[in-house]
Amino acid sequence: MGRILEELYCGDLQPAENRNWDNPEYEEKCEASLEEVHAFCERLDQESREAFDAMMENYLELCHIEKTQAFSDGFRIGARIMWEVFGRDVSGQSAQ
Repeated sequence: MGRILEELYCGDLQPAENRNWDNPEYEEKCEASLEEVHAFCERLDQESREAFDAMMENYLELCHIEKTQAFSDGFRIGARIMWEVFGRDVSGQSAQ
């Protein structure tokens, strides 16, 4: 069995966990964003902070759904490309 299939079967293949931490631009923007959120939250009263936290939780769940869908769509596109590379059209017929 190929290594990638083993990783997939064992639950070790988790693309969402593979962040590019060696990207200076990403690190800079992430740090700035976290600082902005913390500074903003410090100005909120308790009720506003709870509302903001709930809003952010919903937003993060939405981001997760979007990333999952984008991954699935990308995987399907990649599979269709490979299908065509090996001489088939998307209906399963031989491409000529």
